Amino acid sequence: MERTYKIRIFPTVGDMVVMLLLFFTVQMLTGMVANLLGLVPPATSAIDAVDIETYMNEQEALGRYIAIFYPVSFLLSIGALWLYVRLRGGKRSIHINHSASGFNPSVVLVGVLWLFSAQIILEPLMSQLPQSEGGGFGRGFWACFTAVVSAAVLEELLCRGLIFEVLHKRLGVKTSILFSSLFFGLIHFDIATAIVAVVAGIIFGVLYVRTSSLYTTIIIHSINNTLAFAMICCGVGDMSLYDIVGGGVAYWIVYGIAAAIFLACSIEAYLKIFKQKESKINS
Repeated sequence: MERTYKIRIFPTVGDMVVMLLLFFTVQMLTGMVANLLGLVPPATSAIDAVDIETYMNEQEALGRYIAIFYPVSFLLSIGALWLYVRLRGGKRSIHINHSASGFNPSVVLVGVLWLFSAQIILEPLMSQLPQSEGGGFGRGFWACFTAVVSAAVLEELLCRGLIFEVLHKRLGVKTSILFSSLFFGLIHFDIATAIVAVVAGIIFGVLYVRTSSLYTTIIIHSINNTLAFAMICCGVGDMSLYDIVGGGVAYWIVYGIAAAIFLACSIEAYLKIFKQKESKINS
C-alpha cells in the first residue's frame, strides 16, 4: 500500500494572522509578567500640567523603563515567531541576508532621501488623523538608545528579516514587500503612525531586496529615528513641516521638491530591481 504525504503549504493567510496575533500575545504577556515582577511603567504627566523639572524626570524614568521592556518583549516576540516558523515551515524557511553592500553610502543616502520625502508627502493626510497621546520612548540617554539602536535593529530583524524572508520563499518579491510592510504597520499602535510605517516598510523592503542586506534598512531606520528623536528633544516633535516653515509658498516649494525626490527614487528602484528582474525572466 502506497503512502501519501500531505504537502504543507507555508505560509498561508492563516499563518500570517497567527503570527500577528502571536506577536501581540507575547507583548501582552511580557507586560503582565513585568508588572508581577514590579517592573511597571512610571506615571507621566502632560508637559503643561507640571513644572519642567518634574516632567523631564518623569520622561527620563519612562526612558529607563522602555530601555528594558522594549528589547525584552521584542526579542521574546521574535523568538516565538521564529519557533512558529520552524515548526510550520521547517528549518530552511528563514535566511536573513546581511551582505556588506548594505553599507554602501550612496544607497543609504538614496534611502534616507526617499524616506524623508515620503513622510513630507504624507503630512497633509497625517494632519487629519488622530495622533497618539502616548509618551513614546521618553527622554534621556536610554530613550535615545532605544529609539536609535534597539528599535531600528529589532524591528528590521522582525519585519525585513523574518517576515519578509518567510513570505519571499513562496510569494515572490513584490507581494512579500507589501505584506511585510503591512505587518510593520500593524505592530504600531495608532493609525497615523501605522500608515507612515507601511510606506516606510515598502521603502525598506525595496532597499533590502536591492542590497541583499539587512544592514541597509537598519542604518536608514536608525537615521530616521535619530532625526525624529532630535526633533522631540528640540520641542518640535509635534509640529508639522507646514508649521515649521510657516506655510505659504515656502512650504509648497519644499513639498514640490520632496515629491520630485520621491518620484525619482521610486523610478530608480523600479529600474534597478523590478525592471531588471523582468528583463532576466524574459531573456
